[in-house]
Amino acid sequence: MRRNARSLIIIALIILITSLVLLNQKFEINNFERGSDAPLGLSLGLDLQGGSHLVYQSNLKDPITNTLVPVTKDQMESLVRTVERRINSSGLGEPIIQILGDDRLLIQLPGIKDPSRAKDLIGETARLEFKHRILNVQPELIKELTVKDVIAITPDILLQDGKLLSTQKSQNSGTETSELETYAALVIEFSDAGVEKFSKIAETIQSSYLTSLQANAAGKSYPPSQLLINIGENDPISITSGGNQILQYEDTNKFIFALPVSMNEGIVKQEIPAEDITTKTSSDFFVSFSNLPGFIDEEIGLSGDDLSNAYPSQHQGSGAPIVNIEFDKEGTKIFGELTSQIYAKQQESGIKDQIAIILDGDDLIAPVVNSPITAGTAIIQGPDFTLERVKDLSLLLESGRLPIPIQLIQERDVDAILGAQSLEKSVVAGIVGLTLVLLFMTLYYRIPGLIASIALIIYASIILSIFKLLPVTLTLSGVAAAILSIGMAVDANILIFERMKDELRSGRTLNTSINIGFNRAWPAIRDGNVSTLITCAILYWFSEQLGATIVQGFAVTLAIGVVISMFSAIMISRSLMRAIALTPLSKHISFFIPSGGGKLSKQLAQ
Repeated sequence: MRRNARSLIIIALIILITSLVLLNQKFEINNFERGSDAPLGLSLGLDLQGGSHLVYQSNLKDPITNTLVPVTKDQMESLVRTVERRINSSGLGEPIIQILGDDRLLIQLPGIKDPSRAKDLIGETARLEFKHRILNVQPELIKELTVKDVIAITPDILLQDGKLLSTQKSQNSGTETSELETYAALVIEFSDAGVEKFSKIAETIQSSYLTSLQANAAGKSYPPSQLLINIGENDPISITSGGNQILQYEDTNKFIFALPVSMNEGIVKQEIPAEDITTKTSSDFFVSFSNLPGFIDEEIGLSGDDLSNAYPSQHQGSGAPIVNIEFDKEGTKIFGELTSQIYAKQQESGIKDQIAIILDGDDLIAPVVNSPITAGTAIIQGPDFTLERVKDLSLLLESGRLPIPIQLIQERDVDAILGAQSLEKSVVAGIVGLTLVLLFMTLYYRIPGLIASIALIIYASIILSIFKLLPVTLTLSGVAAAILSIGMAVDANILIFERMKDELRSGRTLNTSINIGFNRAWPAIRDGNVSTLITCAILYWFSEQLGATIVQGFAVTLAIGVVISMFSAIMISRSLMRAIALTPLSKHISFFIPSGGGKLSKQLAQ
C-alpha cells in the first residue's frame, strides 16, 4: 500500500509538472528558456509553420590543382558554430543546423520571413581587407606594342558624332567647318598585327573607365586606368587618353584619340594644338605606349582578422548608417603606421593616397587620411548602407570568416500559409486518433480501459512536455510518429489486460491478477519496444548519412514515444489499477472483464 502511495504521488507530481510546462506558453528559469509562439509553446518544423530548408556543401579547393579537397570534422564543427552564431545574433530565429555526411551542412530556419537575407548572412565570407591605395602611379611601358606596329600618326579634327572632318570634307567639299562643333584628335593607324594587340589594350582601358563611372555613381572613389602615348624621342609629346577618348574608326585599322577628355563632361576643347603634331610615318617617328594605372592597392597585412570588435551605428554628422570597428593590438599598430605614412606623404607632396576598405573583393569606401589614426578605431560607410545592412555586416565581421567556403546545393521554402494548414490538419488527426483509441479502450475493456485512457492522456502530456523541454522540433513526420507511439502504448495495455483476464479465469483475486498480469506481460512489451528502438536507431543513422531529415524526425520522435509508453504502461497504468483494486469497485469483477466475457463473469461469481 505504501509503495503504491509513493507511485501515486509521483504520478500527481508528473501531472503537475507537465501542466505547468504546457500551460505556460513561454517560461524562463535562470538561463533555461523554452517556449515559442506556436500552440503550447512547442517548436514547430518547416512543414508546420513555413520557413527555409538549405543544404550547403563544402567548396574547399586546392589552390594549385583547383580540385575539391576533403574537409575535416573540426572544420565542419567550426562551420556550424560560425553559422549558428551569425543567425542567432541576427534575430532571424532559432536555426536547426546539422552536419550531413562528411562535407554537407543542413540549415533549417522555421518561421523565417526573409530567406534571401538568411542566405546572404550564411553564405558570405565577410573577407574584410584594408589596403594602401597609391594614386601617383608610375607608367608601365607596354612592351608588346612597339613602333613597328604603327603605320602612321596623323592629326585630324573629330566631329561630335565620331566622324573625322578630313573624311567629311573629302566626301562633301561644301561642308562649312565654322558651323561644326569640332575637337582636336590624333589618328594612329596600326598594322594588322598592331590592331589585334591594341584592341585588347583599348578594351582593358575602356573597361576600367566604365568601372570607374559605376563606382563614382555609387559614391565610391575608383580612379580609372589611362593610356599614355609618347611621340618623339628627345622632347616627346605626351598624350593621355582615357577609356572614353579611344575610338576605332569604322572598319579600319585607325584609332582616334580625342585631345583631351574630361571624365565628367565628355569631350572638351583641345589643350594641345593639333598643328604641333605633324603627319608622321613609320620611317620618321618614334612612338611608345604605356599603361597609366589609376591606382595600385598595396597589401599592408591588415584584414578583418585583426578586428576586436564591430558594431552598427550612425554617423554623428549625417546620420548615415555606419559600422564602427576596433582593431586588436597588432591591427592598431598596422593601421596607425599606415595612416601616419599617408598623412606624411600628403604634407610633403600634396598627393592624397587613400585607404581602400574592401569586402569580399568589392570596394566599400576609399577614404583619405586627414590625420594619423593611432587609437585603433575607424568607421566603415557605404552609399548603399541601410540600418539592416550595417547590422548584418557587423555580425559578419564580428563572427569572422567562414572556416571553409560553402556552396548552396539545395533549397526548399515552405509558405507560412501551407504550414498553418498542415498544423491544423495534424492537430485534428491527433485529436481524432486519440479519441477513437480512448473510446475503444473504455467500451471494450471497461474499467481497465478507462484506466488505460487516463494513462494515455497523461502519456500524451508527458510526450508534449518533453518535446517542449528538450526541445524537439515537430514536423509532419514527427506528428505521425507521436500518433503511432500512442498506438504502441495502447498495445502494451492490451497485452497486460489480456494477461489479467487469464489470471482471473484461473480463479485468482483481482489484485493478484493485476500484479501477475503486469509481470508476465512485461517481457513481451520490453522485447517489442526494444526492437522498435533498434529500428529507430537504424532509421536515424541512415537518414543522417543521406540527409533525409523527414525520416530522421520520425525516428527521434518515435523513439521518445516508445520509451515513454513503456513507463506509462508499467508505472502509471499499474499504479492506477492497484488503487482501483482497493476500492469497492473490485467487488464487481464484471467491470474488469472485456466485453463478451459474460461466461467468465458468471464463473467467477459462483
